[in-house]
Amino acid sequence: MRSLRVLLLALVVSAFFLTPITAATIYNRYGMVLIEEGDGSYSIKDAQKYEALTGDPYLLPKALVPYEAKVPAYNNSAKKKIVPETLVYKKSVTGEDLPMMIYRSGRSNSPVVFLIHGGGWVAGSYKGAADFCKTLAGKYGITVVSIEYSFANAPGVRMEDTVDDCYDAVEYVFSRAQEFGIDPDRVGFVGSSAGGHLSACCAMHFPQTKAYAGWYGAYDLQYTMNNYAPESNVQKHQRYDVFFSGWDPDYIDKFSPIKIAETKKGLSYKVILFTGTADITIGTDNPRRYREALSAAGIKNVKVVTYKNVTHAIGKSYAGADMYTKTLRLFAKTL
Repeated sequence: MRSLRVLLLALVVSAFFLTPITAATIYNRYGMVLIEEGDGSYSIKDAQKYEALTGDPYLLPKALVPYEAKVPAYNNSAKKKIVPETLVYKKSVTGEDLPMMIYRSGRSNSPVVFLIHGGGWVAGSYKGAADFCKTLAGKYGITVVSIEYSFANAPGVRMEDTVDDCYDAVEYVFSRAQEFGIDPDRVGFVGSSAGGHLSACCAMHFPQTKAYAGWYGAYDLQYTMNNYAPESNVQKHQRYDVFFSGWDPDYIDKFSPIKIAETKKGLSYKVILFTGTADITIGTDNPRRYREALSAAGIKNVKVVTYKNVTHAIGKSYAGADMYTKTLRLFAKTL
């Protein structure tokens, strides 16, 4: 028996040391990824791609200095007292449980904000942005619901399935409004990147919407995917073939916020869009295109906040604190 325990311990120790350790991604103050060289110095990943937008990125101040973003607006006491709960709101088209995480404000009849994470529709987690959610719930008395959805790389999943997931999640919460202690007539949406796209769709879909914050969102899908997954990138392009119904332009436009806005009239909620001038991931023109579409749909004062030399990873840059703070204030004042 003793020899068996020794053998098991040896196997556990061996497995521990043989398991590769993945180093955390290192960013500079602009949200550019830094690559650590063998001599301890750094280089900038995709430096050549940034040149057209920033000039030589190596000439930017502190471009080769690792940066850790901090958000003073996040409330420590709120972060400690708010304990989220996870619920399953439906089964996906592939039969998997789709969860949501609810950060209850503790107040009755509170406003509710729905958060939808990014990740190219293939990654990310509804468990992210916890500090933001806890601060909104604990300090400002706004319940937050973070939604999971079907990913594009799951067998047979199409864009319509993912969008419907988000609609269904919102309807699920509305159907249990009294139980969750929320006011379904005071609603906000926020999302990042692919989640910016999904949350924008939700904001236009539900007439209860009072405020929308887009964190570097994909609002023009044709433009976005030409940048993110062009035909020249065969592997990435093929990844989304089923999701976008064989890259049918009419199908893509059906779920593109700028095109959906063309079918809307009389939209009246508050909007703020955040972007960086060095977004090589989905391009830099999404906010302008979406602002024009929303203006035509009735929203005249869409605020666009642009951060110079900042990449798609705004939350990891010097601009992250400002973006999160402005978003918190938007919901606190509007809802």
